[in-house]
Amino acid sequence: MPTWHHLGRPGRRWFCDLAQRVAEYAAMKPTPVSIRSWLGEFAEPVQLAEFLCKEMPVRYAERIRNIEQLPMPWQNFEELVAVHHLQLAAFQAFQEQPRSQWERVEAFRPVVQEVQQNDKKTKFLLMQAAQKMRGNSTSFTDPFSLELNKFLDDFLLSRLGCNMLMGQYLACTNHDSHITSIVNQCDALDICRKAAEEVQRRCATSQGRVPTVHVSAYSSSGAVNEDQVPRFSYIPGILMHVVRELLKNSCQASLELAKTQAELQQMPINLVVCADVRHVVIRISDLAHGIPRHVGSRIWSYLYSGSPTAMTGLSFGYGIGLPLSRLHAKYLGGALDLVSLPGYGVDAYLSLPRVETDLVENIPDEDVDGGRVSQELNLLTL
Repeated sequence: MPTWHHLGRPGRRWFCDLAQRVAEYAAMKPTPVSIRSWLGEFAEPVQLAEFLCKEMPVRYAERIRNIEQLPMPWQNFEELVAVHHLQLAAFQAFQEQPRSQWERVEAFRPVVQEVQQNDKKTKFLLMQAAQKMRGNSTSFTDPFSLELNKFLDDFLLSRLGCNMLMGQYLACTNHDSHITSIVNQCDALDICRKAAEEVQRRCATSQGRVPTVHVSAYSSSGAVNEDQVPRFSYIPGILMHVVRELLKNSCQASLELAKTQAELQQMPINLVVCADVRHVVIRISDLAHGIPRHVGSRIWSYLYSGSPTAMTGLSFGYGIGLPLSRLHAKYLGGALDLVSLPGYGVDAYLSLPRVETDLVENIPDEDVDGGRVSQELNLLTL
């Protein structure tokens, strides 16, 4: 029986019933959604609402179980208690919805909005809890740190999927907008240009200097014109998030290295969008002398932060931009890798599937992945 002291004492029967329902749903397998379904049946609000009420309890119950299976008493950390409470509330919100409720947009939409609004503080609370749990340890490869990183990876990936699906429901039920979370002709070049412009504006505002960013596109037959840029079914928000974070890192490193504007102009950042029939690959290259060897694979750890050297005004989050970006790429079957060339610079490679049948949610399932601690070292140092 779980110990949920933070719920107070609403009654033993109620408590046992809720705990049993959570356990039953946590044992179920999540159902990954494909882009094809997203653009097809889930463009219809009622069908998507029905799916949310069946699927969201499974994913929230899995996250509740993930918290409870941490290798130290999670109840000792107020941030984890708060996150646990948020997951329980969301689980109940979806699991207890009667058909008469979710069939009516005007009744179900506020429920989804409230869950999304309450979830906004989850990421910050998790990062606070992780730093407290880790204590004064300086190791990034001890068993506990690896397990904690896996917990955060799985939790945040599941959370991302829930937010994407809820965002799709809110978008397709917004009668004042034709915007949806997914676009079947996503313009990768346009999104990359907008990301570059946004990061450059932040550089100008916060640092008074702006690195040069060259953006171009190629297909398997060579350079392309504006009307030939790679387009594919994807979620623009995810692509913007990842590209913006990678550009921010390159701009920050370039600004820190270049002492004058003249030096900065000699260190352009090159962004290239390439595509064939199956993949879209984006490469971002800088000349900021690479990542120090002693940092190594720590850059993929949620427990490592470069925030002490982060430049004011360039931060978009909590100092965990790279692991979160890799998670965003992974969500629909993509990958993010870095190659550091000491004394020269860093090449970041973002690879995304272009074929709709390959674009399927990557949703963690503890019953399948249980006990497996990921030790991926995606930083290749030459």
